Amino acid sequence: MESLIRYFLGALMILSFVLGGIFMIVPTFMDQLTALGFSPEEMRIWVYRVVVPTYFFTIAYFCYRYLTGKNPTSTAWPVLIVTFFFLITQVVGFIFFYFHWIQLVYLVVSIISFVVLREAHNRRKSDIFGSRL
Repeated sequence: MESLIRYFLGALMILSFVLGGIFMIVPTFMDQLTALGFSPEEMRIWVYRVVVPTYFFTIAYFCYRYLTGKNPTSTAWPVLIVTFFFLITQVVGFIFFYFHWIQLVYLVVSIISFVVLREAHNRRKSDIFGSRL
């Protein structure tokens, strides 16, 4: 399981760097992913209803954590929270957006990501809190 977590987080890091760089240079790149089954307009609507709220919910959550004096319990915690809010916005997106098969693929990948990240967080948290100071 440890090697799965390492490979998963490594792949997620590389993917995030690549996509972050592409989106800085070509901000409309997401609209061009029509091979996934969405038209550019549908993809834009999906991004506005699912991806963008994820960032705002994450920012609000970490502001709340700061104001209440709580620190993240592991280094995987912020990534886990982003994935959690992405799951929530996807489920809400099912209600307000027409159903498409690619949404199920995104949801399944997000659920698998959440489970792996939760395991990584639990392992790191037990390393931190299980050790003596």
